Amino acid sequence: MDAANERTGAPGDDLARFTVLSTDGDGNGEAIGTSVVIGVAGELDAQSGAQLRTLLAQAFEGGPGEVVVDLSEVEFIDSVGLSVLVTAHNRGESQTIPFTVRSPSPPCQRVFEITRLIDVLRIT
Repeated sequence: MDAANERTGAPGDDLARFTVLSTDGDGNGEAIGTSVVIGVAGELDAQSGAQLRTLLAQAFEGGPGEVVVDLSEVEFIDSVGLSVLVTAHNRGESQTIPFTVRSPSPPCQRVFEITRLIDVLRIT
């Protein structure tokens, strides 16, 4: 693991928390072939969506081998959160960088099914 960075709201806030990990397959710390994993916890709404949009833009700018958003600890997602994920999906396709939504929590999975984004996003 090359870098880890956690951004958190104040204790007791319902703000989303973000963990950003950058890993590479051979452990040499070079950016080429790197996977960027962004873990999100809490609520993915208008406020935290803006933060996630910025983190994703930075991730794609680095030219990684893959960008992954882990939603296993997300309790709530709204239309802004969905928009951020769709935008990242589209950017990944345009840059030929795989974008994956990993381990969506049950509330997220349900929203993906209702909106049919389950057929659009790469979800593992």
